[in-house]
Amino acid sequence: MNFIDREAFPYTTANGTVYDSGDFEQVLDRALELADYSGFRARQQASAAQGKLRGIGLAFYLEASGPGGAPKDQVEGSFSADGYMTVYAVTGASGQGHETSFAQIIESELGWPAARVRYRAGDPAHHLIGNSTGGSRTLYGAGSAIKAMCAAWIEKLKPEAAQRLGLSTDDISFVNGGFHKTSSLSKALPSDPAAAASLSVETLIDALIAEGRAGELGVIGEATSGSTFPNGCHCAEVEIDPDTGMTALLHYIAVDDLGKVISPQLVQGQVHGGVVQGWGQAFCEHAIYDRGSAQLLSGSYMDYAMPRAGCLSSIRNDTINVPTRLNLLGSKGVGESGCSGSLPALANAVIDALRPLGVSSMDMPFTAAKVWAAIRQSDHGA
Repeated sequence: MNFIDREAFPYTTANGTVYDSGDFEQVLDRALELADYSGFRARQQASAAQGKLRGIGLAFYLEASGPGGAPKDQVEGSFSADGYMTVYAVTGASGQGHETSFAQIIESELGWPAARVRYRAGDPAHHLIGNSTGGSRTLYGAGSAIKAMCAAWIEKLKPEAAQRLGLSTDDISFVNGGFHKTSSLSKALPSDPAAAASLSVETLIDALIAEGRAGELGVIGEATSGSTFPNGCHCAEVEIDPDTGMTALLHYIAVDDLGKVISPQLVQGQVHGGVVQGWGQAFCEHAIYDRGSAQLLSGSYMDYAMPRAGCLSSIRNDTINVPTRLNLLGSKGVGESGCSGSLPALANAVIDALRPLGVSSMDMPFTAAKVWAAIRQSDHGA
């Protein structure tokens, strides 16, 4: 009832914010399907027969990716005599996988092998404008600049490719990592060896490097990207032991609209990491201060609980890819998606399990002691 229809995007909200794109209903339907939502009541009854409390929690989130503080993102690319491309930019990775995703963009857009790409962030010798890592924006911010860099290389290499193919620049086009004769020319001159030729970017650049011309190949790419709105639906299913207050997370589903996905494996890793972070905040992480002295009592990992291996045994994620027009890649970002969806989904699941006992609200973290006490104090407590 409250979803914005896909046809209504871009959608301007009451405060003037523009949501760029989305298909909320499709995301929800996919999450319900993966969670077997319709079969939950039967699973809940099976848990009740064993004296357990089972709950399911659904949460649909929408978050704004970081707009960035710089007016644009720039990257600089060059080749060295050892046959590698080096890309310089401002944004530095702290586990997000910039080196992987940027190299994959280059391989897709230019045809240069990802294994032959080096990434360097923050080199003071290269005076570039750009934004730091944060706000789920680096992929589409710096990534769009990398796409523009690849386009600049294609234009720079096109005359060289045409000369080596014995054609004019008007008679060749760039497709799938290489320069090829146009289809009309192919039909007009089917027996011409030059007209039938093609030349891959990798072969061309390797030839130029071998000729000592690597220094001629430097380019700069830049792009201005608007803030986007990743969104998704997360569903958590939990089971509580009323005798101990312990909560087990049985199933977790994450379906996210991240626009165009560049690296599915990195997306999965970031979603999983965010969900684990959310689990930690929901069930164990707690900053506790002494009421009299304001001394932090959980100031070390001896006292401040953290997620451990085995806390989440089953996370399944999927993506619904609705591209945006606010950047060259069509991507929306993923860094905060797992945490954004997990906190409300886990909280809703716990309260759903406890609601039959008359418990309608509880503050995080849902520690075993707190849950056990709430059960004992409830209308149905022992």
